[in-house]
Amino acid sequence: MNKKSFLIAIFGMMSQYYDHHLFAFLAAVISKTFTPSTDPVVALLNTYFIMAIAVCAKPVGALALGRIGDVFGRSATLKISLFGAAFASLIVSLTPSYSQIGIVSAIILLLSRMVIVALVSSGTDGVRLYVYEHIGKGRQCFGNGLVTSSSMAGTFIASTSAWFFTLDFMPYYSWRFAIMLGTVMGFIMLMLVRNDKAAQVLTYKSEPEYDQYKDTPTLEIIHKHFKLFVICSVLAGSIGSTNHFCVLFFGTYVFKLLEYIPPSTMQLYTSIGIVLYIISSITSGFIADLLGRKLVATSGFIGILTVTILMTIAIKDGYMPITMYFAMMICMPILTMPALAFLKQSIPQAIRYRIFSLAHAIGSICISSSTPWFATLIFKELGNWYPMLHFLVIINLIFISIHLLCKMYNANKY
Repeated sequence: MNKKSFLIAIFGMMSQYYDHHLFAFLAAVISKTFTPSTDPVVALLNTYFIMAIAVCAKPVGALALGRIGDVFGRSATLKISLFGAAFASLIVSLTPSYSQIGIVSAIILLLSRMVIVALVSSGTDGVRLYVYEHIGKGRQCFGNGLVTSSSMAGTFIASTSAWFFTLDFMPYYSWRFAIMLGTVMGFIMLMLVRNDKAAQVLTYKSEPEYDQYKDTPTLEIIHKHFKLFVICSVLAGSIGSTNHFCVLFFGTYVFKLLEYIPPSTMQLYTSIGIVLYIISSITSGFIADLLGRKLVATSGFIGILTVTILMTIAIKDGYMPITMYFAMMICMPILTMPALAFLKQSIPQAIRYRIFSLAHAIGSICISSSTPWFATLIFKELGNWYPMLHFLVIINLIFISIHLLCKMYNANKY
């Protein structure tokens, strides 16, 4: 694997996921700026609803960039994704509030968010597959850990940025500077990709097994492998849902809904949790390659299931030990790193990009991206500890999907 192209891919993902996840970290502030409701929970629900609706653009990005990635190379999709996400972030940072221009502000916010989610998800799918297919069969879970860590590093920078720009001594409008920082990072990465020829290594060479599918419509491929596509969509969506719940929703859940911990303190704890998640992703990926994917995935499932049950009991009793949150962030990658390897391995390489990217998009729409909104709705309708039941269902879906891929598509043979 070319080291320069690998580093470009890694830092490109980092920049992209800063833009992608910053929105959720700032949801509580954005809800006051772009929605009319005076009820803070309803305003937050409206913001999460915008996030959920924006995900409908993901299949468009998957269909378009999947095709571009196959014909023109992975670097082409990365450039498009970097430019589009950076420009959309700039628009959000400059958009006037609801009190200034009314519903138009919410529409601009929605359209900008749609551009970001459509491009970031599909644009970085090529990077995920490139690393998986070129790092070597004995290091594929480790490769998943490195790629996940790069996206989580972007998330960590986003959480730290959200924490800093929402401190009490900062002006109220400082959240706009956090979003503008994403624009700057995106354009810097775009210039690096354009000026470094090593980035072109992200392009596949023409081979017979790829050429036979070159002109085959993506929907025809999906129809031919429909059962595989459904399972992959469930697994991709469930893995994404755990990220949305643990990283994007949980902090707001604790400080905004449960009111157990002050906002700035929980933002700091979230940043620490992300660091633990990054370390665990790399470590668990390495161990999965060493000891076996299925053994590590099973251990991760038992671990996260135990932690989640204990956390649910604690929240039901009216408190939330922060050590349990940290344990959740450590245990989660032990399940998801090998799960990602099972997901990619189950798809034939010649059609892997198109199935993987569209499965990622559909899984996001149906399962993952609605997680913050759905969990908040559960809290509003049922009570403080019920969102944890949603998380329990998701981790069970991951484990069931792994079992089906291994049984039906020999995903454990590599």
